Amino acid sequence: MTIAQSLLSLQDTDQALALKRREYREIEQELNSEGGLPELRDNCEKTRVRELEAKVETARLESDLATLKAEVAELESRLYGGAITNVRELTAIETEHSAARRNLAQVEESIAPAEVAAEHARQQFEDLTKELADREKMWETRQVELRQEKSKRGTAFNEMLESRNAEASQIPEEDLARYTRLFRSNRGIAVVRVDRGVCQGCAVRLPVGELTRLRAADGPIPCSCGRALLTEQ
Repeated sequence: MTIAQSLLSLQDTDQALALKRREYREIEQELNSEGGLPELRDNCEKTRVRELEAKVETARLESDLATLKAEVAELESRLYGGAITNVRELTAIETEHSAARRNLAQVEESIAPAEVAAEHARQQFEDLTKELADREKMWETRQVELRQEKSKRGTAFNEMLESRNAEASQIPEEDLARYTRLFRSNRGIAVVRVDRGVCQGCAVRLPVGELTRLRAADGPIPCSCGRALLTEQ
């Protein structure tokens, strides 16, 4: 096998390794994400807090309603009971009664929206709790599958890497170093073929002199673009 053929074979192996590495990392990322469960749990907890706050607000309004109703009734009893005849005192009670009635009306208007908000939060929390339980059950199965797949792919990657290193050891150091530098800097492409005088990497037709040099060389030569090695093999 010529140096060019060895480098092309190594490039195929390295590209396959890069794909396996990417697939392995994708599995790792999915495992680390826990299927989106942390975010769902966080949303569930936030909704639970909103439901609790809505319930507390509704209870507060209902308490205020009862207090204000009692206050209005007591003021009306004093205002219309006939026991108080002093005009100044009656005027003060009337002012207090009007304020209490306004407050009562505001509370009465606020209760319905508060109850709707509490019910909405309750329903949302119930739905999220169910979704969380379903997703946790699905994740138990998926997690087992992912761990098995991760182990399988890790083993396959290590075996291919061992084979790749053995393959690379047969290539002269200078050629291997140049290949490695180009492979890393050129997104996984270090060696490209020349077909009918055209570089398949940059689609540029090689000058006759460069083609002659390529055919006379023992191995690949640098392309004029500086990004790859050329071979006709």
